[in-house]
Order: sequence, then structure tokens, then C-alpha cells
Amino acid sequence: MALLGALIDVRTIASLAAEGTSSFAHGLPASPDFVIVQPSATRSSNVSAWNICNLFDATNVTIQNGGEGASPALRVTSIVAHSIIR
Repeated sequence: MALLGALIDVRTIASLAAEGTSSFAHGLPASPDFVIVQPSATRSSNVSAWNICNLFDATNVTIQNGGEGASPALRVTSIVAHSIIR
């Protein structure tokens, strides 16, 4: 289990404003194979639209909100999966 802790990074981002960006250093030993972004709330008809996308490399993960409204809190999970499979 200690090995999995070194290959998975989980962060919470409080919120992203419209057209906002948040970056953090993931601390993983390699570039993540994938990044999962989970919002803490769902959209409803009275909530402004938000559009989340992510970019990542060997050191950082960047989350962008390309929508017209602020996003809810986001849970970001970065995983180096190829090392687990080997």
C-alpha cells in the first residue's frame, strides 16, 4: 500500500472562478497517465455553466475553468498507472 501512496496524488481545489486556472505540483515520480477531476456538486438549471479541463506534465497539474460561471469544489486525482500495472 505504501507504493500506491507514491503513485496517486489527491487534492481538493476550493473553487475556480469563470475563466480561472489553478496549478499545483503533484509530487509523483513521473508524469501522470491520467488525471480525474470530480466536482462536488452537479449542475442545475439555476447554476451558471462551468467547463473544466486539465493539463499535466512531469511536475505540475493545471485545472482550467473555461465556463461562464464559478465551479464548485473539485477533487483532483492524479495517477501514474503504468507503474502499478508492471
